[in-house]
Amino acid sequence: MGILTASILFVDDDPCMREVMALILSEEGYEVSGAEDGLDALIRLRSFVPDLIICDLHMPRMSGVEFLSVIRRRFPAIPVIAISGAYDESESSSRGVMADAFIPKCGCQPEALFQTIRELMYEPLKRPTNYHPCNPPRVQIARNSLNSGGLPGLQLTCTECLRAFPVTMVSDIGEGDFMARCRSCGSQVHFTCDVPQSSPVSAIMTGAAHAGFQAG
Repeated sequence: MGILTASILFVDDDPCMREVMALILSEEGYEVSGAEDGLDALIRLRSFVPDLIICDLHMPRMSGVEFLSVIRRRFPAIPVIAISGAYDESESSSRGVMADAFIPKCGCQPEALFQTIRELMYEPLKRPTNYHPCNPPRVQIARNSLNSGGLPGLQLTCTECLRAFPVTMVSDIGEGDFMARCRSCGSQVHFTCDVPQSSPVSAIMTGAAHAGFQAG
């Protein structure tokens, strides 16, 4: 039987940083997967769950602060290390991040990072991990809302990135069920819609039922 290798997901928008960290961590015996920002990391989490996540705080599309908030809610048992070149350990901005440890990029010694990784992976975390993860219902119920033009519309919560988004494209999958794509991460969200026949939103859903999709 082979020895199981601990896995780390490293999230940083700097490709050079991802390359260097992958090399350093691999030499320590870890299996490393890289992601360029929070949304890319969530896509990778669909196919595997790492033993630990290391994440930069400043990234485009989805910042590390938002990503780590999603991780704490969806994957509470995964230990997380936040890294940043903008803060040091004494700043309150870094202490407010939902991470189990914070390491500044500047002046960080590899051995200190390795020690932190070992402590988080192989020792009990200093926070509760036995609460239920945030698992949105497999089938969402669309909420009535107003779009940016003040017109009636529908809103959903993405089951992947937990962001709310307006429904602008609907696919009818039969029996009163529909699919819509999250505008942030591209995930398909399965939902139902219970609106009065007289509602303006009903016309969108009726169009989807007949045409297969309807742009809002």
